[in-house]
Amino acid sequence: MTTERVSGDVSADVSRAGRARALVLAAIVGAEFMLQLDGTIVNVALPALQSDLHLSVAGGSWVPNGFFLAFGGLLLFAGRLGDVLGHRRVFLSGIGLVVVASLVAGLAPNLEVLLAGRVLQGAGAAIAGPTGLALLAIVFQGERQQRAFGLYSTVTGLGASAGMVLGGVLTWAGDWRWSLLVNVPIGLVVIAVAARALGLRDEATRSRPRGLPSVSGMCSALLSTATLAAAVYGLVHAAEKGWGDRWTLAALGAAVVLALVFLLVDRRAAEPLLPLAVFAGRERAGVFLALLLLAAVLTSFLIYLVQYLQGVLRLTALQSGLAILPFGLALLVSTQILTKRIAGIGLKTRAVAGLLVVLAGVAWLTRLDGGGTYVGGVLPGLVVMGLGVGVAIIPFNMIVLTTAPKEYAGVTAGVLQTALTIGGSFGLAVMLIPLTQGTGGLAETISAVFLWACGALVIALLVALVFWYRPGSRWH
Repeated sequence: MTTERVSGDVSADVSRAGRARALVLAAIVGAEFMLQLDGTIVNVALPALQSDLHLSVAGGSWVPNGFFLAFGGLLLFAGRLGDVLGHRRVFLSGIGLVVVASLVAGLAPNLEVLLAGRVLQGAGAAIAGPTGLALLAIVFQGERQQRAFGLYSTVTGLGASAGMVLGGVLTWAGDWRWSLLVNVPIGLVVIAVAARALGLRDEATRSRPRGLPSVSGMCSALLSTATLAAAVYGLVHAAEKGWGDRWTLAALGAAVVLALVFLLVDRRAAEPLLPLAVFAGRERAGVFLALLLLAAVLTSFLIYLVQYLQGVLRLTALQSGLAILPFGLALLVSTQILTKRIAGIGLKTRAVAGLLVVLAGVAWLTRLDGGGTYVGGVLPGLVVMGLGVGVAIIPFNMIVLTTAPKEYAGVTAGVLQTALTIGGSFGLAVMLIPLTQGTGGLAETISAVFLWACGALVIALLVALVFWYRPGSRWH
């Protein structure tokens, strides 16, 4: 009888632990899905929003840009904040800020209040994003960690395309405000699940020195935020006005100067905001650079391909969002099915193979022109790219987050997401160059965009090969 009772107790404990891990994963993945929706869900609603608030196209453009400025600018600081104050509490605070900001933006009577809400949304996303990713690396280990990263990566890929579809549906069924207010119920559910599964105590952070409140720490935080905000603004402005515009040049120049000042100040801080240990490894350095280039390709692909679908193939906004979904579905198949079959292959080998598959998909899209069709011209490239991204993204995340020092998990996740954000903005600005060349319009220039994207992927592959396989001593 005693043996049976002990066996039953052990089984119950295992079952409870499994349910707890499932709740943690649901909270983190649900939060990431919501944050990815925020980046794209408003785009489809912009025409209705501009009409309702009597905004110009330039004024309306700040609705998505305000989010990305705050998000990109605060990522490093927010990631470090999680390391110092505790990832659980910071994660929940970030989601709470997104909920409040979504309510403000969704009920905004004018542009000023709407922009304030969108900026606060971006700040909340910056706080929740890196800390959620850090929690994923801390809570899950071994095979469970790989499965968790697979689901997280799938949701990241699906969120962007789903945002365009959901934004179109909500705007069509109700009002543009619904695309902002939808975060409120989602966020409250995420908070409830996360609070139950994770709790609010972060014992591991209690003994750490709290360097951020110091003068040098606060200077580093302000400088990092200003640097990244200036860089994102400059790149966004370059995508709208071109590289020769004076505000583009001023913002990018300010970003360079601020970055140099930040590095000088941060090096002298007792507790640096950006510890050099985060970059002290060839594996991680290679991933950061390759991810920046991959993000440049994927962001420009999503934005400019949608323009081709609407401008050349004459699809509606909702149809365009649905047309992009096969990319996300292929990503789902890749991360949830294909990854299990190749789990025995090394992470770096899988990442390189994934980049090669993405390159093949982008190369297919270089064939697009005015006579292209969706089924024969666009769909095969979408599917191949989705499969390749799914193969590559899990190894990228795991190489970075499993090799970084545990005490810097938050800031490492912040650097990773900063690379994705800066890379995306950089890609939009750079790919605008071939898009606007020539006199034949979008049908003539879209192929050149994907040709440039192929070049970026080739560079990413070379970076990976040089950093990971070049003979010589390893970095420590």
